Amino acid sequence: MSVIARCSVVIACVLLCACAGMAHHSVHNDLRDLNNLAACYADGIDAIGNGKVDAGAQRWRDCFSDDLKFSLSFGSTFSITCPGEKCNFPSTMNGLARRVALAKGTYERAGYVATSHHLTSIAVEQPAADAAVVKGHLQAWHQRKDGTTVLGLGTWQVQARKTATGWRIIEEQLESPLRVVMPKAE
Repeated sequence: MSVIARCSVVIACVLLCACAGMAHHSVHNDLRDLNNLAACYADGIDAIGNGKVDAGAQRWRDCFSDDLKFSLSFGSTFSITCPGEKCNFPSTMNGLARRVALAKGTYERAGYVATSHHLTSIAVEQPAADAAVVKGHLQAWHQRKDGTTVLGLGTWQVQARKTATGWRIIEEQLESPLRVVMPKAE
């Protein structure tokens, strides 16, 4: 084999390894970024629940798309799907603004003064390079003004798409059928 032929083979191998490494790096970055959507959700909802609505909304801009669709169900007590017939927010509001308003209104109506959300057992499915599903189990602690704590358990699932600015949640489904009210701690 000539020197030129050997150099061509070496260059081809180097390029192949570099491309494979870049593909692995990209998949690793996507997986990390998709897992971080759960942390972004929790950070934003906790900021809103702790009275820092603007900070929570700003955090959610890092992970939710403006055209977000969502469906939330809290057992037999409350459910909403936006957009949808029972979505009581103006059509002029985008999906992210509706989700922030819903979170803020929920905390205000319930008299919550502090909250802490935890997502566990995160699973990521990525059927396409620009589409993914993230699922997790949700545990949410809410403290009321009177000192009682409400524990909500359920599931959180989102569909995400890759955009020029990163992964964004385009659809959220939250189901929390179990609520436990605990009296004020001594």
